[in-house]
Amino acid sequence: MDITFDNIYYTVSVGKKDKKTVLNGVSGKFNSGELTAIMGPSGAGKSSLLNILTGYTTSGVKGSLNIGQIVGGNKLCSYILQEDNLHPFFTVQEIMMMACDLKISSRCLEHEDKQRLIDTILDTLHLKFTKLTRCGNLSGGQKKRLSIALELIDNPPVLFLDEPTTGLDSSSSLYTIKLLQRLAREGRTIVCTIHQPSATVFEMFDHVYALADGHCVYQGSALNTVPYLHSVGLQCPQYHNAADYLLEVANKEYGNFTNALSKAAIDCHWRAPEPLIRPALLPPNYLAYDRNHNGGSDNVSAGLPPPVYGSNLSLATVPPKCIDITGKHRNPMRKPSELTKLLILMKRCNVQLYRDWTVTHLKLFFHVVCAIVVGLLFGDSGINATKSISNIASFLVHILYLWYTTLMPGVLKFPSEMKILRKESFNNWYKIRTYFVAAMLTTLPVQIFFSMVYSTIVFTLTKQPLECERFLMFMGVLVMTTVVADGYGVFLGTFLNQINGTFIGAITTCYMIVFCGFLIMFSHMSELMKAFSYLSTLRYGLEGLVLATYDNGRTNMMCPDEEMYCHYVKASTILKDLGMKPENYLFNILMLAVQFVIIKVIGFWSLKRKLRCG
Repeated sequence: MDITFDNIYYTVSVGKKDKKTVLNGVSGKFNSGELTAIMGPSGAGKSSLLNILTGYTTSGVKGSLNIGQIVGGNKLCSYILQEDNLHPFFTVQEIMMMACDLKISSRCLEHEDKQRLIDTILDTLHLKFTKLTRCGNLSGGQKKRLSIALELIDNPPVLFLDEPTTGLDSSSSLYTIKLLQRLAREGRTIVCTIHQPSATVFEMFDHVYALADGHCVYQGSALNTVPYLHSVGLQCPQYHNAADYLLEVANKEYGNFTNALSKAAIDCHWRAPEPLIRPALLPPNYLAYDRNHNGGSDNVSAGLPPPVYGSNLSLATVPPKCIDITGKHRNPMRKPSELTKLLILMKRCNVQLYRDWTVTHLKLFFHVVCAIVVGLLFGDSGINATKSISNIASFLVHILYLWYTTLMPGVLKFPSEMKILRKESFNNWYKIRTYFVAAMLTTLPVQIFFSMVYSTIVFTLTKQPLECERFLMFMGVLVMTTVVADGYGVFLGTFLNQINGTFIGAITTCYMIVFCGFLIMFSHMSELMKAFSYLSTLRYGLEGLVLATYDNGRTNMMCPDEEMYCHYVKASTILKDLGMKPENYLFNILMLAVQFVIIKVIGFWSLKRKLRCG
């Protein structure tokens, strides 16, 4: 599947009014079966060009792009980002099988066939011995190869990689490029950006596309770089790395040759093999240069891994029911339905929750400990008329504790999930809404269970009325407050970064505390301020707890014998002083439910916006 692009311009906004042109009408063609490198100094536009080719960047782009001469060709491409974003709690085997289940329908390949495919890919990439190793314990080179392995499952015809050798040592870099070269030999179009390759790595590229100041300054074979530069009057030293010299020229270390090189780069003959270059254009000592840097084709091809799709699992043997014909293109493997993907993602989220002990085991432990401490601290405030105000204060403590412990994990942990979600959704593993629903259906039962454990302990230890209906109402308010906090945390985590999300979360919580009706009672608020209180989630939570324990014919509280007078013996007195309306419990529950739905919708919109804007 060839990639052709013509007259690509890319501009970005700088400040409020100024614009900067990153790419200035670049054109080119990347052929299938070739390993192409996009090179250039920092700021030359190589990553921008790669993002445009993949469809990762669409705003501010002008020009024509054709991938395989089909509609929606970029949907058949896979993009491997520079950072290897992998789930650290899963083993290589687990993450490969989940990716296989998300990409290939079980009606297409049985579990045994999927396992054979996974074993073949892992063996090809020298990862089979790491099958039981968690991704968080892999080395940099292993993570890079695993990222490639995950995208090879559905055999994409086009593979894009952003800086695949960054952070790798020379040996790992060489093996990675050898692997990509072999994958290209199987008929794929493989395009990657690379900053400063070694001489050996550079000469393994079939096609080099060099950029400088947004212009194409060379497009051709890596072995033709030296004669190309010689044709415009630039002499590469005999024992100098051609890639380094090309970058030095692009950085204008020998003068500004950008215009001359961009005009010379139009000639497509430089991508021809070396024998087709006229001897007159070869610089002096060129053959010596080739011997010192290339070492012959045998050295380049030595040590290459075997083909990924062997005879047992080649696409030619895939059953016809597995071929998905959509529009004008053929997708090699039929994908599972979104419902199946939803169940797979829910299973993945459940395993991740269980293995991440900080959000499950540790959180449950602290819920129990804090509930016992708070319960013992407030003692018999639920039945003691002299401690009625303390009892109301304990309600605020319950709400704030559950609010913060549910809000902050979403603010702090969700941004790390965004990188993985962006990679997987962009490569068409699943739709964003499928992931959002799976995450919601997985986390909500956990949050509800934790809040139920906490509310059961504090309700008992603070000696609230032991009536089943009141207990369920009490628990229902804390559960609803918890799920709203979870949605608010997800929204902040998707809309802001971790620092700003923490700050905004704390500020808005302070606002909610002020207007919850305890620090200043509703009966003491002006009508304007009382209207603002309806925006506070904690208002509905606190009022719901008060009504659950003091409304609906609550019997008189106990006044100790040593007390001469207890003002809050009657529950109606408490409701009157707080300015809370009796028989208003369902309204508070309804408002919490409405806020939950609204915050989830806004959170989903924020998530899509974040992924779309990058």
